[in-house]
Amino acid sequence: MNSESEKGQFLKEFGINYGYPNAPKNIDEIRATEFKRVKDTVYLDHAGATLYSESQMEAVFKDLSSSVYGNPHSQSSCSLASEDIVGKARQQVLNFFNASPREYSCIFTSGATAALKLVGETFPWSSHSSFMYSMENHNSVLGIREYALSKGAAAFAVDIEEGTHLGESESPKSNLELTQHHIQRRSEGGVLKEGMEGNTYNLFAFPSECNFSGRKFDPNLVKIIKEESERILESSQYCRYKYKNYTLLFENSLSRGIPSTNAKFMAD
Repeated sequence: MNSESEKGQFLKEFGINYGYPNAPKNIDEIRATEFKRVKDTVYLDHAGATLYSESQMEAVFKDLSSSVYGNPHSQSSCSLASEDIVGKARQQVLNFFNASPREYSCIFTSGATAALKLVGETFPWSSHSSFMYSMENHNSVLGIREYALSKGAAAFAVDIEEGTHLGESESPKSNLELTQHHIQRRSEGGVLKEGMEGNTYNLFAFPSECNFSGRKFDPNLVKIIKEESERILESSQYCRYKYKNYTLLFENSLSRGIPSTNAKFMAD
């Protein structure tokens, strides 16, 4: 069977959902006009390193060849031009994620791994903190454990099970089950004591979509962890009401082309 007949068979079965059917250009037109250099190559790493299109490169070249950009931290006209275009880029990112600039800041890093490293390095861990993460997660999210453990915090994974049927009186919250795995800790100094005072911060990390399995997680987890972690993890001493729980929603996979629902669920 040649490639054309294989594609015909594929379209016969999945054609209704193939190739951005409601977009101005379908996938075949986009490939033919924007990615002519790809030719017969099958490129499967768009989640990690999306290819730039020809129209993007033309627009960038036109802008750079007609503008003068300087150091954005200086005060010259060239510097102010750079500051302005960087500010617009930040705002575009915030708009895509439905994130208000009053609540969020856009920080550019070299990639998702560098961004997660920054979170691990700057989060206010203490010996009474915990880092909780879903079993299905990006490898770089798991790297945050090292920063938590090095500060005496606890780290543990949870299995997240969502029921497929809801009764009339049930909500997504009541239909969610979290099962805690073994707690990792490098020192016993952080074992919690009754009546402990002071600020304690916990961090829960989960992906909007698992890079490996493709599983999509309920974004209601953001609100549940903030408001009801004590209920859904009844046996855990790390989810008490005196603690402040923060959520890290990893959107590297799902955000490739789908705007975020962050305005509704308000991840940290």
